[in-house]
Amino acid sequence: MRLIAWFSKPNTFFSHRGLMVLRAGAWSMVAKGCAAANLFVAVPFVLNSLGPLQFGAWATLVSLVTFSGFLDFGLGNGTMNLVAAAHGRNEPAEVKAVIAQGQRTLTRVALYLSGLLLVAFPFVSWHSLIGLPASMSRPSRLAAGIVLASIMLAVPLNLASRVQLGLGRGDRAFRWQAAGQLLALGLVTTLAKLHASLPVLTAAAISAPLVTAIANTLQLRRDIADISTEKAVERNDLGRTIRREGLLFFVLQLAAALAFSADLPLISLLRGAEDAGRYAIAQRLFGAISIGLSLVWVPLWPVYRQALAAHSKDWVLRTLRRSAMAATSVAACLGLVFAVGFPQIVGLWVHRALNLSPWMLAGFAVWVVIEALGTSIATFLNAASIMRLQIVLAVAFGILCISLKAAVAANYGIAPLPWATVITYATVSLIPTLVLLRKLIRTALTKTY
Repeated sequence: MRLIAWFSKPNTFFSHRGLMVLRAGAWSMVAKGCAAANLFVAVPFVLNSLGPLQFGAWATLVSLVTFSGFLDFGLGNGTMNLVAAAHGRNEPAEVKAVIAQGQRTLTRVALYLSGLLLVAFPFVSWHSLIGLPASMSRPSRLAAGIVLASIMLAVPLNLASRVQLGLGRGDRAFRWQAAGQLLALGLVTTLAKLHASLPVLTAAAISAPLVTAIANTLQLRRDIADISTEKAVERNDLGRTIRREGLLFFVLQLAAALAFSADLPLISLLRGAEDAGRYAIAQRLFGAISIGLSLVWVPLWPVYRQALAAHSKDWVLRTLRRSAMAATSVAACLGLVFAVGFPQIVGLWVHRALNLSPWMLAGFAVWVVIEALGTSIATFLNAASIMRLQIVLAVAFGILCISLKAAVAANYGIAPLPWATVITYATVSLIPTLVLLRKLIRTALTKTY
């Protein structure tokens, strides 16, 4: 009876906002499923084609594409927040103005960054950075150039997905992402069977999502044209507001990238590409849990913002509590399964034994649990633009975490690295946030959006 009553309550998670999250989450699940298929199916083909050494370099290069998420200097997330707030207030003219300003700003950012890269690119020893011998300097440089060019293109193209999430149309963006992952899977596996080179396989892995991102951007333009407005909005402060909000997100993203995305480049530099490849397999397996939970976090963020702008306080509080409890429970169960069944799962996946320390696997399992709790809170705080505390904690965490990982990797190998993340994140970021959470929630509910 209690379960029936819960479903029958108005304004529960399954209200129109909850259904918006579920619809976007469902398509996000399809996109992530395609990404997981791409990850799990492509890895053994590339590993067998390139060998352990070049596979580690390939995994490192492909992982660098995630840096495009913060090279927009947070402007994508800043634009999404402003779009979601204007949409929640039912102000379509401001929605169109924010989108137009965000597109202009990110295009300029991509052009500036491209100029800097063209100047610096010839002077970098790329084969050393990805752990390959000097005899592979030319293919290493070519592969790195392909990755960097893709990152520059992705900076403005990624805005379409953020804006559509802000408009409550995330399902459209995720459809294109799914198509991009399937296209990449087909290209990579086919070329790996043909024993293509490192640059060709790198290009195949990262070019297909760019093609579908272009299609997504074109669809956004049609979506904007369909938004009817009675009058245009002229706000000279929009660009400044987007830059200010975006800069805060950029600092937060940069600190997270230092802590979370630097593992493989750091291992390649300090331990070699082969260790990076072994670590990448375990990291990607447990990372599937985080990818699964992002099915909720990504669409929930702008819906939080819409609800805050519409003063739906009860829905916000109830959703925050339930999402945190559900996420930590799911992460704990799946982390335990992956840690205990790691040999069997990896054997089925890459068709070879991978002897990794149980201590490292336990570290990954613990990490996914505390990451789930922290992300559930951070999603709410990001939507509320409560950034000051997050930035202070994230910067301290990023500096301490990368320093500890460098020392650990140099002296003790790769096994303790997940525990370095667990210890620094729990002590520097998560515990202080939990202590101050009640005050932060009061601040979020009393702000004007």
